[in-house]
Amino acid sequence: MSSFIALNIEPDDDSDDEVDNTKEIQIEEALKLYQIALKLHSQGPRFYAEAADAYAALFESEIFKDPEGVAESNRLESYDYLAGFEDHYDDLSAEPTTVVNATDSAPNTLPQILYLCYKNRGQFILDSLKHELTQAKALAGQTSIETYSPEQAIEASATSALTFFTEALERDETDTELWRRTSRISGLLGSKRISRYCLESVLDNEDDPYSDGLGPPGLEEGFAGEELKALLDVLSDELSEMQPPVSLLKHKQLSKLLKKYTDPYPYLPQPSPFASFERVGRELRRDVSQRCSLEVSTSTWESLGKAILQELTASEQGLGQAPLGSAMTITLLDAQGEYINGADKSSVSADAKNQIQLEAAAAEIATAPAAQGNIHPQEQWLPDSPLHVDGPNRNLPAENMENSMSPIKDDNLLVLPSRKRSSTSAGLEESADIGRVRSKRIRARESTIENNPNEMMTAAELAKQYEEQLQRFSHADHWMFEVVNSSLQKLGVEALGNAANLKQASSEDVEEASEAYSQKWLVEGDVVGRDLLALLSTWDVEKAEIYQRDERPDDLGGGSLGAAGPRNAGLTAFFEHFRIRNPNGTNESLLSGGNGVVGFVCDINNQWLHIKKVAYQWLEHLLLGAHSQTGKIGVHRAGSSTYLQNLWPDALKATVVQLLVRLDPYIYDEMEKRIFQQDHRSVHANTDQSVMPQITEMYSAYADMVETIFELHLDIYGSITNPSSAVDNCTRTAQKDRLDRWARMTSDIFNLVSHNSEDEIPKDGLSLRYVWASTYHATMTADTPQEYVLLCFSELKQMLQYAGNPVVELQNNAVMPEISSEAADEEISKISSMDFFLTIFSAKQGDAVATIENLEPVLDSRPKAPITNASLKGSIDVELDDKEEEKGVERSSKQEPLPKPIADGQPMQEMTKFLEKGSASLRLFLWRRLRDAYQTIGYPPMVFKCYLRAVEVVINEFKTSTYLESLKEHRQCTLLKWIRVLDDLLTHSLTLALNEPSAFDCIDSEQLITSMTTFAELSRLLHVFALYEDSLRVGHTQPSQLPSHPSMASFALLANKLRDMQMRAWTLLYTMLKESTLQNAELFNEPAEELTEYLRWVHYTMGIRGYCKGSNRVFLRLMKSELLSLTKTETWENDMAQVIYDMYGLKLFSNIADLQDHGCLAEVLDRKTAIQIMDFVMSQVKLINIKDLAKTEFKTAIDKMQQVLGATKPTPAMLHSRRILNAYMKSTINPLDLYRCLQGVGYLSTVSVHVSSSTVASKGWYLLLGHMALVKFRSQKRVSPGPTDDLDIAVTFLRQDLEHAMDHWETWYRLAQVYDCKIEEDVLWSAEKLNNNRREIIDLQRHSIHCYTMAIATAVQSAEPSLDTARTRANMYTDFGMRMYASSRAPFNMEVFETGDCKRHFSGSDGQGMYKERPHRELSEYSAWKFASVLFRHALAENSGTWMNHYMLGKCVWKMHKFEIKELGDRSHVDAHEVIDAFVQALETIPSKRDSRQDPVLEPHYKLVSIVHKLVRRKELTPDEGSNILKNTPYARKTPPSQEEDTWEPYILSILKSLRSADRANWHHRIIARAAHVIYDDSADDITAAMGAKHEFTQQIFTKTMTLQVWKPENERAGRHYVCTSEYVTFFVQLLLQLNDRASLEALVKRVRRRPNDFFRHNKVWQDICHSYLKLLRRVGQIPEGHEDVVFKTMNHDEFGIYSSRLEDWCQHPNIASPTLDILRDVIELKKLNNNLMKSILIDDLIVDSYAKLYEMVVPDIVQKMNGEESRERMSLANLMSTDGASDAPNTQVPLSTADPVAKQRVKGVGRRELQRKAEAAVNKPSPLPMAAKTPRAAESGALPQQQTIPAMFTGIKDEIKDEVPGVGSSVPGSVHDSADDESELSEVDEDRIVKPMFPNLVNKDTGLEGKADEGGSSEPN
Repeated sequence: MSSFIALNIEPDDDSDDEVDNTKEIQIEEALKLYQIALKLHSQGPRFYAEAADAYAALFESEIFKDPEGVAESNRLESYDYLAGFEDHYDDLSAEPTTVVNATDSAPNTLPQILYLCYKNRGQFILDSLKHELTQAKALAGQTSIETYSPEQAIEASATSALTFFTEALERDETDTELWRRTSRISGLLGSKRISRYCLESVLDNEDDPYSDGLGPPGLEEGFAGEELKALLDVLSDELSEMQPPVSLLKHKQLSKLLKKYTDPYPYLPQPSPFASFERVGRELRRDVSQRCSLEVSTSTWESLGKAILQELTASEQGLGQAPLGSAMTITLLDAQGEYINGADKSSVSADAKNQIQLEAAAAEIATAPAAQGNIHPQEQWLPDSPLHVDGPNRNLPAENMENSMSPIKDDNLLVLPSRKRSSTSAGLEESADIGRVRSKRIRARESTIENNPNEMMTAAELAKQYEEQLQRFSHADHWMFEVVNSSLQKLGVEALGNAANLKQASSEDVEEASEAYSQKWLVEGDVVGRDLLALLSTWDVEKAEIYQRDERPDDLGGGSLGAAGPRNAGLTAFFEHFRIRNPNGTNESLLSGGNGVVGFVCDINNQWLHIKKVAYQWLEHLLLGAHSQTGKIGVHRAGSSTYLQNLWPDALKATVVQLLVRLDPYIYDEMEKRIFQQDHRSVHANTDQSVMPQITEMYSAYADMVETIFELHLDIYGSITNPSSAVDNCTRTAQKDRLDRWARMTSDIFNLVSHNSEDEIPKDGLSLRYVWASTYHATMTADTPQEYVLLCFSELKQMLQYAGNPVVELQNNAVMPEISSEAADEEISKISSMDFFLTIFSAKQGDAVATIENLEPVLDSRPKAPITNASLKGSIDVELDDKEEEKGVERSSKQEPLPKPIADGQPMQEMTKFLEKGSASLRLFLWRRLRDAYQTIGYPPMVFKCYLRAVEVVINEFKTSTYLESLKEHRQCTLLKWIRVLDDLLTHSLTLALNEPSAFDCIDSEQLITSMTTFAELSRLLHVFALYEDSLRVGHTQPSQLPSHPSMASFALLANKLRDMQMRAWTLLYTMLKESTLQNAELFNEPAEELTEYLRWVHYTMGIRGYCKGSNRVFLRLMKSELLSLTKTETWENDMAQVIYDMYGLKLFSNIADLQDHGCLAEVLDRKTAIQIMDFVMSQVKLINIKDLAKTEFKTAIDKMQQVLGATKPTPAMLHSRRILNAYMKSTINPLDLYRCLQGVGYLSTVSVHVSSSTVASKGWYLLLGHMALVKFRSQKRVSPGPTDDLDIAVTFLRQDLEHAMDHWETWYRLAQVYDCKIEEDVLWSAEKLNNNRREIIDLQRHSIHCYTMAIATAVQSAEPSLDTARTRANMYTDFGMRMYASSRAPFNMEVFETGDCKRHFSGSDGQGMYKERPHRELSEYSAWKFASVLFRHALAENSGTWMNHYMLGKCVWKMHKFEIKELGDRSHVDAHEVIDAFVQALETIPSKRDSRQDPVLEPHYKLVSIVHKLVRRKELTPDEGSNILKNTPYARKTPPSQEEDTWEPYILSILKSLRSADRANWHHRIIARAAHVIYDDSADDITAAMGAKHEFTQQIFTKTMTLQVWKPENERAGRHYVCTSEYVTFFVQLLLQLNDRASLEALVKRVRRRPNDFFRHNKVWQDICHSYLKLLRRVGQIPEGHEDVVFKTMNHDEFGIYSSRLEDWCQHPNIASPTLDILRDVIELKKLNNNLMKSILIDDLIVDSYAKLYEMVVPDIVQKMNGEESRERMSLANLMSTDGASDAPNTQVPLSTADPVAKQRVKGVGRRELQRKAEAAVNKPSPLPMAAKTPRAAESGALPQQQTIPAMFTGIKDEIKDEVPGVGSSVPGSVHDSADDESELSEVDEDRIVKPMFPNLVNKDTGLEGKADEGGSSEPN
């Protein structure tokens, strides 16, 4: 953009980039021109000429030529769409435009500049006009102004100003003043519409949506409001005055001072109320040749007629565009919106117009009928009338026009209409200069086709491709028709046919020829099928209107009668029965195209005709039947008129009727003129006055037209006087007057015609039409006697017979569609039977019995089941006796008089024959009347029968000649109407068939077969739609181009309706087939299989098309209920699964590949449905392994079903069962119950539960949910403890199942498994509960054993004999045996069978009274093992191939054998070979490894080796026998057998080594333990054996740091490895004790203490290991027991206190090394580690004993050294010099073991607790020393090294002593280097100042000891 740069500032650097500022420069230049023009404009009239030039120059600037400067509406028309331009323009105009005064600042945006330019130029024009008017007024009295016209000047200036104001408002619509100015100018020009719009824009509040208009208006709004109110008064628009914003301004008035400023241009003349008419007059005076254009959207007669009718209506209301005296010009548009002809084509070139003419001709050819031989050439080409009268070719000769319109010869060319406009369709050639070119995609596609012509698919290849895509549907159709036909043919129903014929027949384009049609449904049905296919393929607006027309099915017999109007509806159907006749098959097709429209339009445009004249000419073209020359108008059809020759569309006929009624006076006058002209010509042409004038051809043509108009008025009057018509009497009277007037004109004309006729009886068609119409006219008179009418029709019939029985068809007249003797017979029959039908129609709704008596004999001549009193549901109050039952139901005497039945003289056969010949509408109404009667009395079987017969009536209508011989278009419209009727009938009949059990009670076999035939035909017809949609789906057929959204919507509605009807038809046909299998059971060998196949193939065929969801899934619901009740077939599971998936979205397929998506939306599953499909779900679940169930879609389906079922609310019965179950679970285990359960004895006394959930429980649903939760938990791969929520859920569901019924053995079994899992989870990961919370584990074991007991008892009672049941029972026996054996062994140890805590009160005998005792005997170990062995034997009986059963049986038998050997000796009942045989069989049943990576099963091998070894050691087997037995295991075969006892141990060790080698994962720890025991057990005292055993353990189980590596093998019982761990630790501690391995034992002690949850009975293990460790410490330290008493028993407490402190200091010295001290430290550490886990008596004993030994070893040496130091100190020179008469008393040493004899009475002994405290203090680490001295280690004997720093304690004591001795303070402190003379100083110390021990010289000795102690060292650091 251009920017301002200061001249006095030099920029640092100039940018080299060039900026495109062209647009900014243009804006600046335009702004300059605008300012110049505005300045000149503001200077007054003198400068107006210069201002005009300035404005002209301004508007020549570039900004007005740029696309952005053009208004949006003009830009879209003038420029192509540019990508991004619209957004850019929005950006430019996003900001609100602000009007800026030129004197303040200039506008800075393009929209502002444009807005101001347009506004000010418009104002300039008006200012110039004001100046001209002022000058003209001033010169008016002086000079004549002949060349100046004020009106013209005002109009020209106002028009120009209005244009500029409009452009300004388009750029800124917020200028309210400009809106008012525009309104004023528009009013001046006579446009009240524009003026009103501008004023309403001023009052518009769209910018403020929250404004309610109640606030005070602004000045502009007030002015606009006043002007708008005045304008509405002129327009008499009272409705707008009552609506906002005008209604809000009613009570707001402008002041008189302001009203004079209302007019923004007071110098302009005020607009007159008749300004528009005045302007029209001026225009007519100015241009007498002005025309008004009438645009027609499509070139069809109905569109043209509608346009004329609309313009005529608008003209009558004063809203028309045609001014008075103007002529009409009709402009036609083609399908693409292009002009076919018109007046305004100045912008189109001559070449383009020629192209348009060619396209118009092509359109005429394409819309012409197929049978072109019957059309006159003039109808096709119209050579005598040019197509365009206003273009350059207007004067083109006809032959040139003919040459330019040569037809296209390719008949196979199909041109589909397209809404996309192109330059080609407009006749414009594409050029490279045009900015818009074809897209790259189109050009690439064209280049690909041009470059690769061989790649284009041929028609054959394309057809083959389509056929392959349709193969799936064809295959399904084939099998569906085959399956259904095979069942129907057994009943003699052949109407369905096969799919191939239907597809071929519906796809052929065969012209109708009634002679070729036979009476077989195969051909007739194909005709209807082709009609349906054509209806779908040619769907257009007309068909959409017919389909959407408000025509209730009730009118045609579909619905039920309402409370009002039954007589009118019945009479309507009765009269329609005689009106509907088939159109002549030889006539032309439906007049729906634009045949001849272009020529007619050209004739109109060539003449000066007003709108009424145009309407008359349009009617005359359609109604006149012969050539006429009236002025310049020529009727372009010869012979019959379109009224007789073509079938009018409904819209066309409605337009004709409206024009006839609206222009009746004008048409009547025109026809009188033409008839008078023809009469006058005939009279003048007749030279012979004695002869009647001859009737000319034109007279006959106009007579035909008059007769046609008379017949149409007759049709109109008959329609509005229909009994069902709601037209008011005024309208009827007016139409009656018109009819009578035309009747008189017709009568006058035909009187003249009859006089000119030579025949006495007329034979020509026109005369017959007149006579017939006159007769009908007579019947419409209310007072005409019935006998007279009968006589008229009788004579008319004779007249027709005399004339040779001609047939005149009037297909466009509903009152008299046909004139023939047959039609006369029908009229006579109608009149004769009218009394009967009036009786029927006048009967009240409550008179049901009379209606049945009258109608049923006529409608249903077949015998039916008698109606009994039980069949009536109380709708009428009747009493039947025997005679009344024979005669039928008679009405009660209390009822009103009912119509009389048919007279006896009137035969029923003729009435039946009369109805059979009549219309289907009448028969449908009568069947509906009969149906309503039966519905009133409440008899559904006959109601259902009436529905079936009504469907039969409709289907038979398609076989009648009336339908088959009618035109194709008429058949399609008729078919569309009948589809609506059939849809309603199918809906009601299907509802009864499915919901009413007695629906088929009145349907006998004959009627059933007839109905099945009808519905087979209907299903075949509806299947045509499926074939059509298949073709659309694969792209073989292109959908019809629907011109509007309503047409597309109506087609979608029709398609949905047809889909729903198909499903209803197939469903009803199934119900009939099912009923046939019951009534004709002998014809069906396997009825269930045939019904299932029917459902399956219909479901599959409709499902792949997505139809099965139609009609609210009615077929799916039927199929679901039927499949649940029918016998299961081979494909039953897949069919049921597919139905459930389609309805509810649940995937219940055993093979998910069988699932097919039918496009159904899943509906909400309800509880009732969930219970219905539960059996199927359970059966499908049984096909899947329960372990894999959670991985399938069944899991989702089951969860959804359970969510629907919800939680079960407990009932009192369920609560009672729950209490019984809880009490049973908590009870003790009675051994008798265990043995009784094997005989099936065992039950719980409960009450029956009858609730809604009982059905769910009986199906095993809760068992399934519980089992799934159990399997989910067991299938999880757990490596650490986790939540047990799944087990809790399983318990909940399984107990819920037992609360409903306790005889479900599998529920008991699964509940027992859940408790087993709980036990396993509690003892698998930790031994905490085994050690601390055994009660919970005992309860779980008790629950499990109780559940197993009930499971076996109920299984023996009621288990089904099947393989699955046998397998499950075998597993149950195995699990129960495992539970019993595990409960008898550690870690559970038979605690679950104890009864000590469950004692009960008993009543004693013989006066014993009440006593408390256990309820029963406890189960012994031997009994538990024996019962477990029985269970394993039962399991082997059910499933002998499981090695675990043999293995566990062997273990039980082994335990029994050991017990019997121990208790019974030689009287043992279990032989050792029985034990061995069990393990050998276990080895034989071990499965082979599937993979080399799989770990082998080693438990049976190891157990066999272990037991054989034990038997050999017990001398029950010899080594030779044992070796032979061990040959059964492959791990012993490579080892040489042992024959002697000496080689037995290496033999066993070799086998164990092989087993350990096979255990590559090192899971089987017991092999290692067994090898250690083999080495050690026989040589327990041998140190070598102990070392060998230790070596075995340290190979894997114990590491160097004494970490235990013991895990649970796969097949080991849960918790058992904790027992093994405890045993291994105990045994290993024994080995370490024997080997005196103190370090390993110490590490093991620490490891065991820190892992309390890794050992079973950890307290006992800890106690044992502590005892062993203490024993080892005593042995290593040689510390005798009770040594404490030896050392301290007689010791004085004070002496102990002094020497213990010295011992403590000695122990805490870092360089002291003493084994005894180390032991003391270890023991004290053990005590800390124990932390009161066990009683610390033994630990305390070893502590005090160790301390006593240490005291005994160390203290004497310390005392001795202290005495030596004291002597040296006393003899030192310093000591001698400091004494003045020191005492010569000897210092005698007191022995350690002696005491003062005087103090014996006061001796205080040393306590055990003090010894422990001193020992712990001696071991505890001292506080850090100020200086640390490192010295070599010293021996324990007390030889302390020299030159050591004295400890602080000793220094303090010495200083304290020096302070008490005079003269010592100045001396140098003593040290270890002092001489022996220092000892003299110690003797002078005042002992009263220090602590006085028992021994007087102890302080000196301590001082010397302290120094020596510092000189000593320790052997190892602390």
